[in-house]
Amino acid sequence: MSVSMSAPIFPKLIRMPRVDHPVTLPVARFDAVKTAADLPDRLFMGRLEADSFRLEKKGWRADWRSPDGLTRFRHAGHLSSLELQWMGEEAVTLVTAEAFSELAQTVQNIHPEAWMRRLAERLEAQWNVRVFPHREEDAVVSAFPDGYQLTLLLPVAADRLMALFDLHQAWATEQVFALEAHLRLHFSVVNYIEGRNPPMLAHPAGLVMHHVNALGTPAAEAPEKESDPDGEVAWTLRRSHYLYTAHIALVDAPVVIERLAAAGFIGAAGDALEMGAALMPLGYEYAAQNAWWFDTARARRIFYPTLGDSEDRNALASNSSAIWNKALIRDAQKAAEQCKADTARAVMEGLSRPDPGAALH
Repeated sequence: MSVSMSAPIFPKLIRMPRVDHPVTLPVARFDAVKTAADLPDRLFMGRLEADSFRLEKKGWRADWRSPDGLTRFRHAGHLSSLELQWMGEEAVTLVTAEAFSELAQTVQNIHPEAWMRRLAERLEAQWNVRVFPHREEDAVVSAFPDGYQLTLLLPVAADRLMALFDLHQAWATEQVFALEAHLRLHFSVVNYIEGRNPPMLAHPAGLVMHHVNALGTPAAEAPEKESDPDGEVAWTLRRSHYLYTAHIALVDAPVVIERLAAAGFIGAAGDALEMGAALMPLGYEYAAQNAWWFDTARARRIFYPTLGDSEDRNALASNSSAIWNKALIRDAQKAAEQCKADTARAVMEGLSRPDPGAALH
């Protein structure tokens, strides 16, 4: 059965303010470095430790450190080397590059699987986040000066889009990490395993109200009761919602997640799976046909038939004005208010009938 109440119109794409993190790069080439003042102020896993700089017989060496990591670079002509440490995992490689910006390609040849595993151990234990492993066949994307790039996905309530926009503007002023993001009206599916969820989530009207109250957007279809070949029964909700897609550096992921959690956009570990975030290798959202995962109790499963749309990504270039995007957000907020009111009215009318399920016809 389908939802026949007229759904309000929600903007499809909203661009978030870009967050830049400028780097100081006094000289481009390694052989032009004479003192610590010639070095970039940050490089991959940390910030420059000026006191670590040493001139050596065939070149120089220096360290860049952070609480979790270390970048150690030795320039010695054709025998240059790069050492990266992060969260207890280490990698060392020879360097053929001749300029700092070319080190991004060097790093791209080091597979980040171990670092993604460490990131998952830390974040999933604390926050409502799923960190996808970096498989051997997945592409590796690296950029200077921050290294490995990831994609962050997060459902966001329509009535909180302006708060997220304002948060981006605050981050743009702080300039402590780099981030580029947008919001897209998206679709996903949530399976609520029968007997493992509250009674409200084993009823069509309850499921719809739960979704609309949380995200402010319509259910795509009326919930259905389904079973798998093993006989396990679940209520399936096909839903629309805004999906926040952000591109961030792996080394910045912990602080970005913590900032989003502090602002109320990401909950603690064990919170509702369908409101949780996901971290994955950059580009996975376009390369993967779909993605899904269970919560730890296997009470709920979320399924994304798609994650990104390259045509939508290209269309963002024409939506760069802050005034324009804030107007779209206000439209989305008004649509969410109407959606909540319409849904509550339809459910109440349906509950007054002999068949409560009629609320969704």
